[in-house]
Amino acid sequence: MGVLNEKRCKIDMDTNQPHCSPCGMPFKTNKCLQKHLKCKRHTDRINKITKLPSFMCDACGKKYSHRQSLYTHKLLCVSEPVAVVACTPFQEVLQQQMDEMKLVFEKERQEMKLAFEESMKEQINRILDKYAGTTNNNTTNNNNIETQNITININAFGNENTDYIDDKAILACISKVYKSIPSLLEKIHFDPKHPENHNIKITNKKLPYASVMGNNQKWKTVDRKDAIDTMVNNSYNILDDKFKENKDKIPVTKQEHFRGFQSRFDREDKELMKEIKSEVDMMVLNGV
Repeated sequence: MGVLNEKRCKIDMDTNQPHCSPCGMPFKTNKCLQKHLKCKRHTDRINKITKLPSFMCDACGKKYSHRQSLYTHKLLCVSEPVAVVACTPFQEVLQQQMDEMKLVFEKERQEMKLAFEESMKEQINRILDKYAGTTNNNTTNNNNIETQNITININAFGNENTDYIDDKAILACISKVYKSIPSLLEKIHFDPKHPENHNIKITNKKLPYASVMGNNQKWKTVDRKDAIDTMVNNSYNILDDKFKENKDKIPVTKQEHFRGFQSRFDREDKELMKEIKSEVDMMVLNGV
């Protein structure tokens, strides 16, 4: 036993057992103590070598020197285990190809975004020139020129003016049954006499966006499908209410057909919804 070991390893006077002070471990016999003194753990401790933690939590990554410490930590750890999967050469190549595809996609997305923004600016300028701008009607009378300025405020999307659409017009739409929704939307959003309701447009059929007028009298970009869904549902609610109030004014045959249409619409028949939304989408795209 080395000198340092002799100083630190002694007989515990209380229990009369060999005892290793640096490790804090008692032994039954001197032979067990001698065996312990040769182990790496003891020599590392004597030479003040800090051993790296060998027990790691597979959820949060924290490391511990003792298994019991790790066990106690796991009882309180709330992190989800992270699955570590070794990548094969094929997976590495595949990952590299996916990363390259992501870069290409991101570049194309940025280009499409810029193109869309440019298209939006052009459309907004046209709308402003046509509706929100100033229309000058010059009338010459006895060499005097009078200028009339007309400013049209476009209604926010979802707050359209429908006062001019009477029950007779709505019943006419109901009589078209499966074409009733597109027919009513055409009267609401695309009536040439009511440009204040021209509050939605689709400028690029390849992009999943639509532009609608906001409450602040500014155009904003929204999800195209959501906008079409809103138009379809709002118009159906109008038709449904008027049908309940005025069904006695509709021929029995038409009533039966419209009830069949309502049944399919209420259960969200896929074929019907696809057909209606496609027609409305095309209507908005064409600005009809």
